[in-house]
Amino acid sequence: MNLLLCFTMVHSSRDYFLYFAYGSNLLRRRIRINNPSAEFVGIGLLENHQLDFVKYYGNWGGAVATAVPRPSKTVWGAIWKMHMDDQASLDMQEGVANKEYFAKMVQIYTPDGIKTKCRTYQHTFTPQVLMANELLPYERRPSITYKEVIVQGAIECSLPTDYIEMLKLLPHNGRNASDDIRKRLGM
Repeated sequence: MNLLLCFTMVHSSRDYFLYFAYGSNLLRRRIRINNPSAEFVGIGLLENHQLDFVKYYGNWGGAVATAVPRPSKTVWGAIWKMHMDDQASLDMQEGVANKEYFAKMVQIYTPDGIKTKCRTYQHTFTPQVLMANELLPYERRPSITYKEVIVQGAIECSLPTDYIEMLKLLPHNGRNASDDIRKRLGM
């Protein structure tokens, strides 16, 4: 389907919304665990934001991703078309009720130059900005599993090669996610 036609159809429908994923929900089998209607539309760029990691989550065995406002930085991700029935489960997955993340609407740019509004999530805690060449502190590092899910999702979605290489270079904390998460992800 033509991207512009898809974006137009979603924006003119009350039944669907567009979601911009930049973390574990890049991976198709991950997002569909709780959100079966998720349909990959394409990739997009969130300007003036930076991918970062915050707060240890036990199930993941490490810190989780967030996209924080940062001038001149960009975050690549996947654009998913989702049925409105899945919005509550997506909010639950992201911890909105527990005030871990909050939902926000952002302007996303596709490689074809199409601009569209998407729902995304930002962690309620904004991490300290790291200095140039400063490594991600251990307590803010993702687990081996979480990093692998993000990298596999980025490859699956065909994010730009240089962005995938940046993801591969992220340091991890040497731990794995829980057995339950790895089982559900088939890892």
